[in-house]
Amino acid sequence: MGGYGGRFAQWVRSDDPEPYGSFGNGAAMRISPIAWFSLNAIGQMDKVEMATACTHNHPEGIKGAQAVVTAIHDCLEMHHLYEYIGHDEIVNHGLKRAIHHFGYSIDIKLEDVHNRFDETCQGTVPVAFWIISQSDSFEDAIRKAVSLGADADTLGAIVGSIAEAIWGIPEWMKKKALSYLPKDMRDVLTAFRKACPWKLTKKIAKKREETEQKQTFQAIMHWKLGLGNFNKVLSGESPLPDKVKTATANDWETTPMPDDPNEVSELPFDFVIPVEAMDIIRKGHIPEAMEDHWFMYCDDEYIRYYRSWTGLCAFEAHYTKKEDGYHVDNLRINHALAEFGTNGDEAGAALFCHLIVAESGGNSEASWQNYLQAWDKLNKKYSKKK
Repeated sequence: MGGYGGRFAQWVRSDDPEPYGSFGNGAAMRISPIAWFSLNAIGQMDKVEMATACTHNHPEGIKGAQAVVTAIHDCLEMHHLYEYIGHDEIVNHGLKRAIHHFGYSIDIKLEDVHNRFDETCQGTVPVAFWIISQSDSFEDAIRKAVSLGADADTLGAIVGSIAEAIWGIPEWMKKKALSYLPKDMRDVLTAFRKACPWKLTKKIAKKREETEQKQTFQAIMHWKLGLGNFNKVLSGESPLPDKVKTATANDWETTPMPDDPNEVSELPFDFVIPVEAMDIIRKGHIPEAMEDHWFMYCDDEYIRYYRSWTGLCAFEAHYTKKEDGYHVDNLRINHALAEFGTNGDEAGAALFCHLIVAESGGNSEASWQNYLQAWDKLNKKYSKKK
């Protein structure tokens, strides 16, 4: 069943085995159980050194093993600490400490590592981190590792141990892999998993599904509530219409803001629009395509936003001019915005601010995230009540 390197084969058959100063990549290949078996990072590095130094007692061998355990632990912990987190964030942040603390670099070119046999930790561990950074699933990471050739089995084992902590292993793949193992090996693996405190394999899969669902929902929200033609954003263009004409109330078929206080929230507000931004706001927003969901015009007292498809008045913001710019001091929000996913005054106010920022060329990504946070806060509040 497989084979060992020459010196390890001698060590394992020896009656009095002694460490032999190795910095081979076997140290990093076999170390992952320590990361999975210990929830707490404190003391992990000592355990790694003990498990590694019995054979690979060279500093580079120990460092390579410690770096792999650090990467696995940090990726697992990110799943544990954060309710919603994308896999890109786990890759970027979960590998950071393992790379920088141990002095590795993943500034690697494919031609420098393809079919290049390097059995050392210092030559293999950075490549494993590089492969993870270029991958988007467990299977993708394994395929990339194997396709590099040379010492593909060892590299695949190192990559796989980290990739599982990020993406989990698909159930069909686990069953297929287990079918290749003899019973005694399956028994060891089963016993280890039962004793392992990290019970994240199914949890990772569930979170992955939840995260993907949330990202899809947020994309739909952006399409329905974001300013301008979202299709242009996807092609790298500005979503805003050309402001060659100043919008007026007569440029769109609209309905007024309801008079019934039960249908409208009226909020005291304190939002400053710089003079340069107000020059753009005054031009208004006339949709150029059905994919643009907003119409807006501005007069000497109010900024009014309407849903373009229905003409529903969504926001009516009163403003006054002061020395430092234009101050929005009162905001009326139509409760009918709930139809499009905007529930609550805080989320409504954040959406209005986003529209103004996006309209005037400000940091629309940051203002959109502010809206999502306000929406998520309300959503969690309702979930707790249920």
